[in-house]
Amino acid sequence: MNSFYYDHEKLQKLVLLNAILLSMVILIGNGCREYMWVTSVVAVLCLISFSASLYIVIFPQRLALIDDEGIKIDHNAKLKWDDISKAEHKKLKGCLHREIILIRVKDGVTYRRSFMQYFSKHSPYGEFSIPLYAMTEEDKKNITSEISKHIAIVSED
Repeated sequence: MNSFYYDHEKLQKLVLLNAILLSMVILIGNGCREYMWVTSVVAVLCLISFSASLYIVIFPQRLALIDDEGIKIDHNAKLKWDDISKAEHKKLKGCLHREIILIRVKDGVTYRRSFMQYFSKHSPYGEFSIPLYAMTEEDKKNITSEISKHIAIVSED
């Protein structure tokens, strides 16, 4: 059983960014008293974002769990290797070039899906994808080789 986690260094940068953003909102809010209600709403949203990112740094979140039976991505249902039709290595284009491994299940196979999976079903990320951009280089290689042991990964460039 192999566990893979999000890159801790990238998450620490997110906490720093949220802390700077929260500080800026508080400083600007102190200077603009006439817009205090707007500043308060933005400050609360920034505080929620900062708290969530700090929680993720303190309590590391597992990105994927791979064993001989299947793969579990984040907190979603475990996909059995027999139910997977193919895995694709994709480089998504847009404002940021992001690498993912998109996992496609066979027709007729259903799994319990989270709200985010329903939401991203028709997006380029698909329902079941592993964000390689959120991992260290070493973990990218390791997770790719682990998945390759069970199912072939087709590269789409």
